[in-house]
Formats: sequence, C-alpha cells, structure tokens
Amino acid sequence: MDESRPRTGIIDNVLFATDFSPATESAFSYAVGIAERYQAKLYVVHVINLESFDLLESQSARTLIKEAHDVADRKMAQLLGPLHLQRERYEGIVAEGEISEVLTNMIQLHHIDLAVLGTHGRRAFKKLLLGSIAEEIFRTAPCPVLTVGPKTAPATAKSGLRHILYPMEFAPDTSKAAQYAVSLAERYTATLTVMNVRENMAASDSTAEEFPQPFKRWINDNVPQDSDLHNRIRFERGFGPAADSILDFVAKANVDLIVMTIRKLDPIMAAHLPTSDATHQLVSRAPCPVLTIR
Repeated sequence: MDESRPRTGIIDNVLFATDFSPATESAFSYAVGIAERYQAKLYVVHVINLESFDLLESQSARTLIKEAHDVADRKMAQLLGPLHLQRERYEGIVAEGEISEVLTNMIQLHHIDLAVLGTHGRRAFKKLLLGSIAEEIFRTAPCPVLTVGPKTAPATAKSGLRHILYPMEFAPDTSKAAQYAVSLAERYTATLTVMNVRENMAASDSTAEEFPQPFKRWINDNVPQDSDLHNRIRFERGFGPAADSILDFVAKANVDLIVMTIRKLDPIMAAHLPTSDATHQLVSRAPCPVLTIR
C-alpha cells in the first residue's frame, strides 16, 4: 500500500482478479465503479497458475512461463488503457504461483478492503473463474469478496447501485457486513432493504408483531443519525428456504447487490462444500453481484 495515502473510509483498496476472459468484463466494471465511488486504489491482478507447467521439462516450462508473462502483460495493458482513473490510483500486477495463495498474499500485502471476482458459468460452482478456487477465495479471504455471476451485465455497474439487499438474522449484529451494506447504500444513494428469512415459517403465519422493534434497534446501531439513508431504508420478511426466498425478492424488487455474512472456513473445508449451501446457491444463481463478508 502507498503509505502516503491515508485511509479515509471503509474501502480504500480494491483488488480485481482476472483471467482476461469475457466472463470477467462485468466484474471489472464493478471493481472500477466502486474504486471511483470511494476514491480507492485499484489493484488488477492476473495469476499465472504454475500447476499447468508441472509436467513439462524445466527448460520448456521456463520458456512457456515467460511467454505467458508476455501475453499477460499485453492483455493487462489493453485492460487498463481505457481507464479514466488517475494513474496513481491503479496498478496492474502479473504474478505466478498457486492462485488462491497468491491472491491471499496480495490482499494482505496491499491492505485490500474488497476483492472482486467474476464467474464463468451457470453449472457447477467449482467451474468458476480462476479454475476451481473461487469459492475457496470468498470463503477464506481476509477481506470481503464481491462475486459477479454470469447473469450480471456490466450496464448495472455503470449505472450504479440503486437497491442493496442485506439478509440478516435478528440478534446483536456484530458482523462487518452491516457496515459495508450501509456504506455502499450511502455512497450510491441507494435503497437499502434489510431482510429477515424465517426458513421454518410459512408466509401465511401471523408475524406482524415480531419484527418492528428489532429492526429499529438495527437501524439505531448501524445507521448514523444524520444519514439521509434513513429515508431509503426498508424491511422485508422472507419465508421458506433462504436462497429461494432471497432470490425471489431480488427478482421482484430489482436488487442490484446482495450483501451477506458467511461462515469462516478453512481452505480444505471450503474446497469440499456441498452444493446445497445457501451462499453457494446465491452466488451461483443471483442475477446481481453478491458481496460476502466473513
């Protein structure tokens, strides 16, 4: 991190991981847009996966790795060339090694506050950007991770975030996710909907008196008294399976971003999660980016 740049907000440094595929274009739009909103420094990182060269002879591997660096340098220049950010506010990095390890080291080295990933396909979540490690990254990264799925268009990022959804449980909310949800809603002048899902409760059940007071306490705890966000904050009840309930509301209310807390897992567990995990389903199926915060 540039030590001459004092930290000014919740997001001062953004990392965007790319494999230069078309699938990452939408994610890049979000990374640039957030960096602009927060006047943050943007690190654009491409990692050459050395595992691809393990079976080659030493000399051949070195030659191909050098060629990969040359190609990556050219693509990085093409990607960064059209940026309108001031030159000191972005940096392109081509690194090599085991991808998740390199990105984790980059996050720590540059004091990254937000990492942005793009995904390739709609099938198995293990077939994402950067091989098979995208879920491992958002499960284990030491910073929040914004994952942009294949159904999300760059146009949303360019037009700004207008509606942010924050699913949560009503308990003392100690998660950093609330801070990010509130901060983003303020920076983008967006509507913020706080959603509570009761998975074992039918929508027809009477729950009218259960939520207002906890919701008011959440606002008092997380939204500054002088913030104009008070005029744009909403509450929503959800019922049934969490992922389905959230996705139904996302489609109905034209949500542009989901912000949510996830469990902290070690890399081995993260690499072998069942596909029924709610976070897994949201990141795989959502028509908008999902910001996950441990």
